[in-house]
Amino acid sequence: MPKQSYIWNINDPNKPELTLDATSPLCCLQWHHKIPDILAAGSYNGSVAYFDVREGNSKGVLKPVQTSVLEKSHHDPVYDVTWMTQSKIANDFFSTSTDGRVLWWDMRSLKAPTDQLILRDANKPDGKIYGGTCLEYNAEAHPHKFIVGSEQGYPVYCQNRNKKPEVQWRFGDEQGKHHGPVYACRRNPVH
Repeated sequence: MPKQSYIWNINDPNKPELTLDATSPLCCLQWHHKIPDILAAGSYNGSVAYFDVREGNSKGVLKPVQTSVLEKSHHDPVYDVTWMTQSKIANDFFSTSTDGRVLWWDMRSLKAPTDQLILRDANKPDGKIYGGTCLEYNAEAHPHKFIVGSEQGYPVYCQNRNKKPEVQWRFGDEQGKHHGPVYACRRNPVH
């Protein structure tokens, strides 16, 4: 698998504007909500990184500013990352993976996650762990609550409050779940 990812300018579709040269192929990216030059990224090897487009070389190649330590990262590919928009210092983002964890990161130091949540069924503490495939977070809806789509077909409703993350519940029952992984979930912007 190629390690390079590209950022394109729609006004010049013949060549990429920037090349992201990560340590492992990237599975997901998200622009920072306050600093338009920063990107958070999740990799196929389970690590996360961030890029600063102001720090590229003359050929438009960007290396990660920091990459997480592999031993402290996810154990499966990272399928989604999102920034914590209610964060006052704007350095926090979190990631999910099919290893069944959500990890919180501070981009100033990616040596270890600042917190973690195991995507376990809340009704059965020793029960099934759900593999995360996507995240939906909107601070306007609730600053500490978010949804994780799972590879088992359930959207899982979670919260991170007072540094005690918890899974609240999953939507649906066995008859109401999707027959495959949930690849995207979005909140209704009106409610």
